[in-house]
Amino acid sequence: MPTPPALSIIGWSGAGKTTLLTRLVPELRARGLRVGVVKHTSHPHPLHPEGRDTEHYARAGATLVAFATPEGVQLSLPEPATRVLAVLERFAERVDLVLVEGWKDGPLPKLEVWREGLEPPLAATRPDVLARVGPEMGSGGGPGVRFEPEDVRGIADFLQRCLREGRLGPGMPSRPGALGPGRTSPSVLPPGVTRRPVRRHAADSGLGPERDDAVAIEEPLDIRVSGDTVAITLRTPGADRFLVTGFLFAEGLIHRAEDLGGLVHCGRPGEEGYGNTVEVTPAPGLVLDLERVSATRRGTLTTAACGVCGRRSVDDLVAACHPVPPGPLFSASVLASAPERLRGTQLNFTHTGGVHAAAALDVNGEVLAAFEDVGRHNAVDKVVGALVLGQGMRSARVALEDSPRPALLVVSGRVGFDILQKAAVARIPLVASVSAATSLAIDLAERAGITLATFVRGGRFNVYSHPERIREE
Repeated sequence: MPTPPALSIIGWSGAGKTTLLTRLVPELRARGLRVGVVKHTSHPHPLHPEGRDTEHYARAGATLVAFATPEGVQLSLPEPATRVLAVLERFAERVDLVLVEGWKDGPLPKLEVWREGLEPPLAATRPDVLARVGPEMGSGGGPGVRFEPEDVRGIADFLQRCLREGRLGPGMPSRPGALGPGRTSPSVLPPGVTRRPVRRHAADSGLGPERDDAVAIEEPLDIRVSGDTVAITLRTPGADRFLVTGFLFAEGLIHRAEDLGGLVHCGRPGEEGYGNTVEVTPAPGLVLDLERVSATRRGTLTTAACGVCGRRSVDDLVAACHPVPPGPLFSASVLASAPERLRGTQLNFTHTGGVHAAAALDVNGEVLAAFEDVGRHNAVDKVVGALVLGQGMRSARVALEDSPRPALLVVSGRVGFDILQKAAVARIPLVASVSAATSLAIDLAERAGITLATFVRGGRFNVYSHPERIREE
């Protein structure tokens, strides 16, 4: 099993490595990346406090020692620090990127944090430093890429470019383009992408030899509530917790995160089909109205192409779309750049060209949540679900005074009725797309008080409804 993409954050003590990591992890998580963090030290540090039970187990020779609490499980393995990459291989399917604080002499590519008053920068003598964070350092060598410590978004953009180019991991080239133009590392694929054999045809040479091709993964997800199947959707595996939450939220089955008592995958890891069924348990004392879904769907299959297939009546969905309040004003230039912000999160699309993406932005254009999926509506459900669980976002049926609100939903494909319906339920006032909108989507946007912008490309866009929210510079 390959090691997940990884990067060392290095620098002298007091440079600000921990501060950067605590700000960088939420930014990457908002873009849909599962981030693991490793604290590396060369100094002796007891894993188990002296005299505690876990110390006795470790001294007795236990291969693995775990400390289980209601908040989580902490595992300890008797492996030296130099074996950290081998340990990370066991978690390759659970994380998209590992950030290691420290390990300046390790084999990983590096990002250096530096500030004035410390020893000379390490980057000057280390060709594996991809970029540095801190003030200008003169012409003392090192990489040409530099960021201010406050530019977390720029650093995250840079790391995602490195991920797309396959530059994060042991033995990866430190310079851009070292793999050749347009090529990525054959051993590093993001989750949601797999390989299948393909033969390409050319007019002058016919069918070529068989070769591996990166393709998007599509698998079914059975969504169950208290043992009953509510829907089966075809999706890109990953972020299922967000997908299910967003789906239930859009359907009006839940109105806030507190309505969920539990949300877990059924089965056991390693079993066939594990991860493709999610069991939802309502909060104590709450009964979810499953008839709300079953009464308006002819069946339980929701395809990856459409989030409302099988509906008996459009009015069933429109009834849940309470008008979105006016405001806030949104900068036209920020709106025009929204697809570029979305494109920076599309790691799977870079490899396959076969997935959609959606992102929620705040009024300043900062990414709050971003996900990819083979289905447009699934990507939106993942975004909304992440906001519900992470920011306490609530539906119009629950008081909204203290709920942080996303200002813009940007999607990579056509805007249909299903996308507008989900935005309306989530109370997102502006929807933007790089592609077209359908007539029904436009009608719903007008009715729900949503500003709808399409063909957002090259600084231009079309506005079909409620242009009063768009502020010219």
